[in-house]
Amino acid sequence: MAHRIGFVITVLAALLAVACGRQVTPNPAGLGPGGAPAGYVEVFFNTQAPFNFSNYKYIFVFNTSGSGVTPSTDTIQTNWAGYSYALVALGNGVSTYAEPVMFRVSPSNPHVPPYWQVFYPTPQQFSYNFNANGTGTEFSILAQKRILASPMPSPSPTSNVWTFNAFTAQAVPGGQWTFYDSMGAGGPTDPQYVSPKLNMLQCFDNTYYASSFVPPDPAAQILSVEVINNPAANPCTQTGSSRKRGSNR
Repeated sequence: MAHRIGFVITVLAALLAVACGRQVTPNPAGLGPGGAPAGYVEVFFNTQAPFNFSNYKYIFVFNTSGSGVTPSTDTIQTNWAGYSYALVALGNGVSTYAEPVMFRVSPSNPHVPPYWQVFYPTPQQFSYNFNANGTGTEFSILAQKRILASPMPSPSPTSNVWTFNAFTAQAVPGGQWTFYDSMGAGGPTDPQYVSPKLNMLQCFDNTYYASSFVPPDPAAQILSVEVINNPAANPCTQTGSSRKRGSNR
């Protein structure tokens, strides 16, 4: 684990209550939806059964290039089109952590798979709550958006309009992935998910539900993702109100 030396995971404290059978998370006063500070994006990832980090990685991929392409499981056919950055939750069955990844395209040979580049922001820039709902079926990652734009030479021009997809997979850095589920109706295969276009200059808190594909293992089944954005240029604030969040389709 030498490549992770110096990288500290900050686990966010979750204040949970129950109302009408759904989790209610108080939003800290003065912050945006979900408690996201200005200039940050936050992702919540929900599965049918508690996470199985022994067998899977749980991966949320952003396309920050502005191309409008949705990252898909057809990586060979598309040559990883739409893969700019990923927020990855992983572990070994005993412990879990998260890491940001940039997909670096070779300038000399853009037709080979991009290089899986893990990078190491500070705990203030990147934090992980592995049990955001108290039942082991939801994690959240809070990231400063500028680390998903230019932490190093960018994989592609950065736009203010992003697209995304979420995956359950077994991944080999720099190689082919084995996918088990995605946001699309085909799960690991076609038909693929078509992402909404996220205007990262606007304040939003949106939940997106995965389609009806059911993998054999409920721990691999994605139910929903929630994407929260608080832009730095035009930040949104709340007054400490509570926000209901659930993962039932």
